[in-house]
Amino acid sequence: MKQLFHLILATSLLLSCSSNNRRANYDQNEESSYSEESNYSSYSEEVEDDETEEVYPDGTYCAEVDYYNPNSGTNSTYTLKVEVESNEVTQINWPNEGWMDNDHFSGAELDEDGYTSFTSDKGYDYEIEITGEADDCFIDVPQAYQCSGITEDGDECENMTDNSNRLCWQHQDQE
Repeated sequence: MKQLFHLILATSLLLSCSSNNRRANYDQNEESSYSEESNYSSYSEEVEDDETEEVYPDGTYCAEVDYYNPNSGTNSTYTLKVEVESNEVTQINWPNEGWMDNDHFSGAELDEDGYTSFTSDKGYDYEIEITGEADDCFIDVPQAYQCSGITEDGDECENMTDNSNRLCWQHQDQE
């Protein structure tokens, strides 16, 4: 009887080990298959990325910039030059104030139509749409100059104007 018990126990152990080995092999094959799928998927994404040509290569472009300040309710639209790197707007060039770069905003990736939107670090909302090459940006747009008028205090006016007589609206009477 003892021998029969030992025989059954040994057979059970062998079958159990065999089953565990099959399960381990199955798990290993499953993992290998998953890994191959993952590698294939990763590879195909890399190939797609490599084949995708940037619609807006690095450079300066003309853009329509919509600006909204939720604190004041100010909403304005400007035609400005913007800098693009790696298909992302990295800088907005303001004519009088200088520029605003990506130290003050993020997530400005352009879509295939040249559109992006983001909120600046001050909470202002921007919508930008590329309208053309930088060289074509201000054709038929009057050049702005500092007003040549004199204030009541006798100082030079600091306003900018695009009037051909170079006088802002406040100093038109000085013509």
